[in-house]
Amino acid sequence: MSSLHLRGVTVTAPAGHRLLDAIDLDVADGEALAVIGPSAASRTALLRTVVGLQEPDEGTVLIDEDDVTVQPPRRRDVAMVFADHALHPRRDVLDNLTFAATLRRHDRAELAEAVEQVSVDLALQDVLRLRPHRLGPDQQQRVAMGRSLVRDARLWLFDDPFSAQSERVRPHVRSVVMAWQAERGRTSLVATSSVDEALSLAARVAVLHQGRIRQVGTPQELYDDPADMFVAGYLGAPPMNLLPAFRDGEQLVTPLATIHVDDRLGAAMGDRSVVIAGIRPEHCHDATRGSVDVTGGVEFTTRVDDVEWRARSQYAYLGFDTDPALAEVLDEVEEMFAFDLFQDFLVAQVPTEVAVQPGQSIHVVVPHDRVVLFDPDTGENLTRR
Repeated sequence: MSSLHLRGVTVTAPAGHRLLDAIDLDVADGEALAVIGPSAASRTALLRTVVGLQEPDEGTVLIDEDDVTVQPPRRRDVAMVFADHALHPRRDVLDNLTFAATLRRHDRAELAEAVEQVSVDLALQDVLRLRPHRLGPDQQQRVAMGRSLVRDARLWLFDDPFSAQSERVRPHVRSVVMAWQAERGRTSLVATSSVDEALSLAARVAVLHQGRIRQVGTPQELYDDPADMFVAGYLGAPPMNLLPAFRDGEQLVTPLATIHVDDRLGAAMGDRSVVIAGIRPEHCHDATRGSVDVTGGVEFTTRVDDVEWRARSQYAYLGFDTDPALAEVLDEVEEMFAFDLFQDFLVAQVPTEVAVQPGQSIHVVVPHDRVVLFDPDTGENLTRR
């Protein structure tokens, strides 16, 4: 197998905007790395640049220590599953599975064994003699995945490879494909539109937005310690609550609560007078009945606007008013990130054992050390560990 290294890779779309902007990325030998982000065009541009279908305007693509930036796709020996499947219409499923591997003169006995196993794992054994037009989109996508799995290559690239699978079978297909890669120590780059999928299929995840890598890390690192406001607002269901906060002496004033500026927050803020305070829904504890330790926490009491039940938990939506002038500023921040970050409510996760109804009063406590601060101008996490 091989490692992958991108150095300063920039790709510009025909319309003039940058799909990739000075990308630096490393994928270790045998590692599976997931890539997520709102723009499918940027994710696909990244994969096309690695495979050789897109030549970067700037930067270098290295496979191991080999500079392949201007090499054609065939010389790079990279297997890729395209989002549109790209099957041979006049070949049956069996021929589609073996075609790429046969061209590269794989050992026939080993290839036959691999095809048999992949056909079973991907539920294709009953359609091997059918042509692609007789298959459903989910089956066509599994054929494309199987074709990639049975061949040897230096790298494996997957472009939204599970999108056509039904919700019922998608986790199984994902598990089979990633287990096959892991057992063989294959280096894989998986681009997906599903945040939950990315967090479950790879040990490390790269967040790509506005052509730039915002953060690379384990799912836990991305969730617990987001590099910026976009990562905080993009990951999580629901995502992190983001509230405007104004400094008033030793307090930060938000639409729902005041937060004491201790040494940690003071050092993070510096001389800033305005920041964005971030709080995860699960860190908003219901202390209405006095069962939560409130010592040193951020406390506030407000009204519940709505409740959403989620099996083992429920989400209480706590609305607040935003000054029109401030709302315009927040709109400008969202425009800078090209993403919807702010709401006029805070979401608190409450155990289902506690009955919460719209219209009732709720007393919320947030552990002080769980408050995160962001720079509204750059989005940077000022309290990053």
